[in-house]
Amino acid sequence: MKKLFCLAAASVLAASMLAGCGGGETPAEGGSGETISLSVFCGSIAENTPTGDALKEMVNYINENSNGTLEATAYYDTALGDATSMVQGLQQGTIDIGVTGTSYFTGLVPEISVFELPFLFDNLDQARAATSGEAAEKIFDMFEEKGIIGISFWENGFRQLSNNVREINEPADLEGIKMRTLPATIQVETWKALGALPTTIDAAELYTALQQGTVSAEENPLHEIVSRKFYEVQNYITLTSHVYTPQFMGVSAKTWEKLNDEQKQVIMDAAKVGQEAQREFNAQKTEEAMQVLLDNGCVINENPDIEKFKEIAQTVWPTFTDEYGTELLDIIQAQKEAGNEQNS
Repeated sequence: MKKLFCLAAASVLAASMLAGCGGGETPAEGGSGETISLSVFCGSIAENTPTGDALKEMVNYINENSNGTLEATAYYDTALGDATSMVQGLQQGTIDIGVTGTSYFTGLVPEISVFELPFLFDNLDQARAATSGEAAEKIFDMFEEKGIIGISFWENGFRQLSNNVREINEPADLEGIKMRTLPATIQVETWKALGALPTTIDAAELYTALQQGTVSAEENPLHEIVSRKFYEVQNYITLTSHVYTPQFMGVSAKTWEKLNDEQKQVIMDAAKVGQEAQREFNAQKTEEAMQVLLDNGCVINENPDIEKFKEIAQTVWPTFTDEYGTELLDIIQAQKEAGNEQNS
């Protein structure tokens, strides 16, 4: 984050005058008074979710605190394309600001998948510290080279397992079940190791895939399972908390270079406001989701054999470290240990 204000001067894209979805505005020059339109998009994420609600908070903050120089508009679900298209749009400058699950960014910066190593975090405090610490700064630097400015990590939370075949208590129960997983190598390999038959499907297409039997299982935070009504086509829920899912928020470098320092600060402050709101919404919606699932007749296994899952899943970590080294993982582990010592 400390590099953000020097980027506009340093970027090789500084000569580009291409506009994003903001529509060809003249670049802002030290507060020229012109209004720059901003598209703010959560790829494949519905409006009635913690992320969707938080995006509204962020957009409202930008519009209320930029003295009329910025006009942000929120877009949800697939209004501007799916999550993969959103990431491409950020890089190309056709979308100004976007947030979605980190797995959709692995094609540009595969190292971001370090945060989604299975059973890496024991709780939200550890996960949030990691996505706001040194490892996150290194990830932001990598995105800068790809034409996207990282400004924040939001979160979808810990993921739980659902299926419509049988109750799952240990990895052996997954044998042969067709399962949708996130579009990241570490996730695919994790579920293979656990016995499932994984396939990647965009979130926007998942309900139909479950309904038609293309896949029989999926994994998402409880609030996502409820907001997307997966409980209508999934009878069994297993509380594995196997992976923490951050959401990466980036700004197109082509947009960023049009902004003056004050406008950049407004956007960063807005991202923080949205992040805090989203965490509150997540907690509230997750608590409500449990009751909704029970009311809809779902069988919830609250105490699966986590150690068996963890023992197998953590053998997949070398899929990441053999390719990208241990530096980021070592930073996160050291931060976790420091946090444990402070809390002991």
